[in-house]
Amino acid sequence: MRLELLNRLDLNLLIVLHVLLEERNGSRAARRLHLSQSAVSKALSRLREALGDPLFLRTSHGLEPTPRALQLEQELTPLLHHLNGVLHPPRFDPATTEREFLIASMDSAFTLFVPLYLQTLTRQAPGVRLRYVEWDEGSLGKMAQGGIDLAFTVRENSLTSDLRIDTLPSAIEQRLLAKDGFTCLVRQDHPLLGWKAWGVEAFSHYPHVQTFCEGRDRWMLDDRLLEMGISRHIAATVPSFEAALRMGMHSDMIVTVSSLYARHAVQVYPMVPLPLPIGIDSISHLLVWHQGRQQDPGHLWLRETLHGLITDGLKSDGNGW
Repeated sequence: MRLELLNRLDLNLLIVLHVLLEERNGSRAARRLHLSQSAVSKALSRLREALGDPLFLRTSHGLEPTPRALQLEQELTPLLHHLNGVLHPPRFDPATTEREFLIASMDSAFTLFVPLYLQTLTRQAPGVRLRYVEWDEGSLGKMAQGGIDLAFTVRENSLTSDLRIDTLPSAIEQRLLAKDGFTCLVRQDHPLLGWKAWGVEAFSHYPHVQTFCEGRDRWMLDDRLLEMGISRHIAATVPSFEAALRMGMHSDMIVTVSSLYARHAVQVYPMVPLPLPIGIDSISHLLVWHQGRQQDPGHLWLRETLHGLITDGLKSDGNGW
């Protein structure tokens, strides 16, 4: 190890680089670091000189990292988390902490679970900061690099699905929050509500809106329909469940969502629930994290608190329709 090279580099500059990589914006980075924009600019100049790379290019959308900066991001994030653990004793007090936790979540999980835990969690830890990002196909990789503390995700309980719980990477720990089924939602004046019977025929007759999530727009339901020789017309594909509900509110499209989420939706949106007219396996709502955080006291407190409040809240809210 060439310690003389480290000796010549102000290690605080690595923190500046880390925040710039997260924010992709000099002004936001300066606010997070409690520095002036001038100080951040000077630090970036020193980093460029020390590393022999421009690191960021200015664009109309902010700072665009160079390939060298993106490589450093993969190496720097877990390094800083490890260094933080080395420098700070392994103890955690929720009442006094000002720690920030980054949580990845689908919009449906955010809607379902935040009301069950937020009030109690922030009362126990009034200084804690929760930062949320969208759960997507890259989230597991970011979690392995130390960029995400916890995530809410869903896995399909079908032996033929590639989104089963046992397909998660071995380094990912998980706890079950709830098992769930599916419910169809239609607008209150939807013409199919006048049909004599709700079933597969009505389900197949009308168009559907599909949610694009975790890099895919094909799910266990689609595989089951294929097995049964049933086709449905996907008239629209949208990036969130709330967007799907809004599409359904203003069209004849059928929206199929988890039953827990449907219970929320009908309280907020003018939608009518209908049982999915097809036999299908259940899904599991999970809380997941990387095993590298397993022994972190603050992380342990957060995940145990979230799991307890969410599962208790779901029980008290009742199950099913």
